[in-house]
Amino acid sequence: MQTNFIKHKYKFKKFSKKQRGSFKYWYYHWKAFNLTAYHLGHWRFKYLFHDIEKPFLMLLWKDYNRVQKWHRTHNNHHVEFDGLWDAHAMIIDWECSRFTKIDAPMDAWQTLQKMMNVSKDKKYRRKLYKNLAGALYDLNLTSIIGLNILYNYIENPNVGYN
Repeated sequence: MQTNFIKHKYKFKKFSKKQRGSFKYWYYHWKAFNLTAYHLGHWRFKYLFHDIEKPFLMLLWKDYNRVQKWHRTHNNHHVEFDGLWDAHAMIIDWECSRFTKIDAPMDAWQTLQKMMNVSKDKKYRRKLYKNLAGALYDLNLTSIIGLNILYNYIENPNVGYN
């Protein structure tokens, strides 16, 4: 993948799920997100504010699970957001998570492939493909063949995924 060199060029610390409520984690994730967006040729000014509310909500609530739930339902770069998704930011978020999260070793294509594969809801798989496959292609993170593989998951989940 195009972003593999990022982990070699820049220093990132990987965090466990338990450590993700820290400011240090937020900073490393913010850095990874912005560097990934830049190297994919899709950096935007708004990305400077990526996940900016999380450290403040942690100070206020002191409960990472509550912060995470609120964040995911109120930010359009998460699938839990009930509205129009920011597909490019979502894909960039998935692509960079492997640089800062111990339990997230997959890249964006693998993440989408797994989500489509494990979902039992055909309508949800169609929504994932419709909204995110084009962004993967725009960011040069998949090919036409990769898009065809993902499309086949709409009708036939659990085929060919390991």
